[in-house]
Amino acid sequence: MILGKKGYTLAAWELVRRPKEKGGLGVINLSVQNDALLLKQLDKLYRKENIQWVKLIWQKHYPDGVPHIRRDRGSFWWKDILRLHIQYREVAYCIPGKGDTVSFWDDLLNGSVHSQKYPHLLNFAKEPRISFQKMRDAEPLLSSFRIPMTRQAYNEFLELQTELLQMHPANSDVNDSWQFIWGNQNCSSSKYYRYQYASLNPP
Repeated sequence: MILGKKGYTLAAWELVRRPKEKGGLGVINLSVQNDALLLKQLDKLYRKENIQWVKLIWQKHYPDGVPHIRRDRGSFWWKDILRLHIQYREVAYCIPGKGDTVSFWDDLLNGSVHSQKYPHLLNFAKEPRISFQKMRDAEPLLSSFRIPMTRQAYNEFLELQTELLQMHPANSDVNDSWQFIWGNQNCSSSKYYRYQYASLNPP
């Protein structure tokens, strides 16, 4: 029993919000549920679905860049949704088509994050906030970096060059595909809610 400002509550919020199958009352955490619902809108943007507002936002605000690596743009409504890009990228990863919705350095690509895989090379990048599409299409690749560079950075450049050559070629007709950690391409509010509950309440 917990003493509140206007009396006693009969159970702690942690117990009230716990799922019924885990001995709780199953009351929904509205803050997490709201984020789960808004993520579905963000998912439509990254998939470039054939919806008027999605087309408008891409054309007006992001014709030359990835949303989550650009400064905030647009209405307060849109900025409120875009702030969830961290949560979105926590549960979703990109399988590039065009490669224009994913950051080359900061997002998970080909099983790794390039800023962590090539830290010395990153220090010589001319444009740290660059899309995967622009980096992959750079010709020559060396033009994306400042020279001269250190031996460590150059060794990482050679590794990156080999990695890009081994990747599937860019397909300018296919939008990027986003896969979720629960094993499919569907943005599920209920699965995201359960994921967040498990993260906030480890066993």
